[in-house]
Amino acid sequence: MPEKMSASDRRQEVNPLGRSLLDAEDFARAIAAGTEWLGANKDLVNALNVFPVPDGDTGTNMHLTLLAAVREINKVRGKTLSDIAEAVALGSLMGARGNSGVILSQLLRGFAKGVEGKTTLDVAGLAQGLQVAASMAYKAVMKPVEGTMLTVARSAARSAAECRRMELDIVSAVEKILKDAQETLDRTPEMLPTLKEAGVVDAGGQGLVFVWEGLVKSIRGETVFAKREPLVVVPGRADAAPAIGKPKEVAEETLEFRYCTEFLVKGKNLPLDMLRQNLGGFGDCVLVVGTSDVAKVHIHTNHPGQVMEHCIRLGELHEIKIDNMAYQHTEFEAARSGRNALAPVSYDEEDGCEANANSKDEANPQESEIKKPVGVVAVAIGEGLSAILKSLGADVVVEGGQTMNPSIEELRDAVYEVSAKSVIILPNNGNVILTADKVKELAPDIDIVVVPTKTIPQGIAALISYNPLADAEANSESMKGMITQVSTGEVTYAVRASNVNGFTIDEKDFIGIKDGDLCSAGKDRNEVAMNLVSQMVDSDTSLITIYHGKDVYSEDANVLAERLADIYPSLEVEVHYGGQPVYYYIISTE
Repeated sequence: MPEKMSASDRRQEVNPLGRSLLDAEDFARAIAAGTEWLGANKDLVNALNVFPVPDGDTGTNMHLTLLAAVREINKVRGKTLSDIAEAVALGSLMGARGNSGVILSQLLRGFAKGVEGKTTLDVAGLAQGLQVAASMAYKAVMKPVEGTMLTVARSAARSAAECRRMELDIVSAVEKILKDAQETLDRTPEMLPTLKEAGVVDAGGQGLVFVWEGLVKSIRGETVFAKREPLVVVPGRADAAPAIGKPKEVAEETLEFRYCTEFLVKGKNLPLDMLRQNLGGFGDCVLVVGTSDVAKVHIHTNHPGQVMEHCIRLGELHEIKIDNMAYQHTEFEAARSGRNALAPVSYDEEDGCEANANSKDEANPQESEIKKPVGVVAVAIGEGLSAILKSLGADVVVEGGQTMNPSIEELRDAVYEVSAKSVIILPNNGNVILTADKVKELAPDIDIVVVPTKTIPQGIAALISYNPLADAEANSESMKGMITQVSTGEVTYAVRASNVNGFTIDEKDFIGIKDGDLCSAGKDRNEVAMNLVSQMVDSDTSLITIYHGKDVYSEDANVLAERLADIYPSLEVEVHYGGQPVYYYIISTE
């Protein structure tokens, strides 16, 4: 009787186009490759805004969600494909950002449920996983809309079912699924008029296609990038021959820059773009993100001291971390030859570069005793807006909003920081509401109520009615009543030429958006704001409030307020410093 072969042995008997099974290592590599490929193309996804505004973040949100999923693989103790899928589901839930990130996390969660208990994956299992994934994602959205990433996900599930009926091998199956998903994505403008008018496909659907392209590359046995080091460090097969040569020699030959250097810079009016450009001369994998007050710096360099010396001129340095990647690589290679199970997949932060082999254990929520019956967590970006929200009663303000959506985990940690029995969350952004709703799953011991504020003015109006002596439900009802009385306008600029809502817009034109609809455009910022306000004021309006951003001088904001006061003498006009990026003015009428 022939000896029973392992999945890896069976896989080696067939060529890549005839493979019938994926094991845990294959799956981990595929998830990492999908993450890497999306990361390389996330800016293209970000640019697929229906409105040509400079706050596209779908690609970034999906990429950061996947990065959290890949990092979770580092911590998994099991050795089966099911274990890896569960880790991916947990990590993506914790790190989910924005609506696209939350939907992606639900797809991964559903897939894990569909492949539960499996040690290997064939086409039938893949079809089952994708079907459960699409079903769970649709259920997560209160009013699913066709022509979005949900449609692309369902198309992938249907394609996988066809592959099962056609008895395709795993490589042929994933290639067909990619082809069908791409064709569905190409049809999304026909399903959603707003996409057709803007001349773009759905951003979330495009993100999914990029992820799937990375998966296919990995399953084919290809490298995602031909000219750079892979982002993910995964050991070779347990049955592969050990590498020849000393690990240290390999590290020295392949690592051009030895030290992974990270820190925060705290200052005033930090020039992020200039800093990012200047640091490019010190190394590679440069990442500079944050606000004008706090920036996170990440770089691979041979001279950490020079990098810090350059940055200390701009402000104070905090949370400095320097890792010798060559040393870590040496340790990793030394341990690799004797390892018989799936080793941790190692992924760096947002920059998408090869990461440190070691990762911190997941931090538990900061548990503290309950100090009060009810509290509030609000989301905002801009020091002025944060100060206003706190002055009105918000206990914790989580930095985020347009262009930088907070994760579920960040909101969860903020909820625990409040130290209250019940916590009200004010998302203050339509793209954060779904994320806030999912916090309940990560903090089951706290009574969490999400008031669906879509804008900062709505959040401010909600806090005006906040009563810390009332319970969360009573506050929620009064807050919901207040937000219906507020209209929000935003003034920013166009990142591309386009035709939207009957407006022919040139790149760099100023545009005004009223409650989500583009309704004003032109060459003069204050004129666009004036036109925007004219469409916001009605017979019930008594107050116009202007929150000017970090790129607007107070004098300019005051000039706008004076002109509005002249036009509407019966209305009160207020001006406040918001400090928000991207949006020159956030304006409310109530």
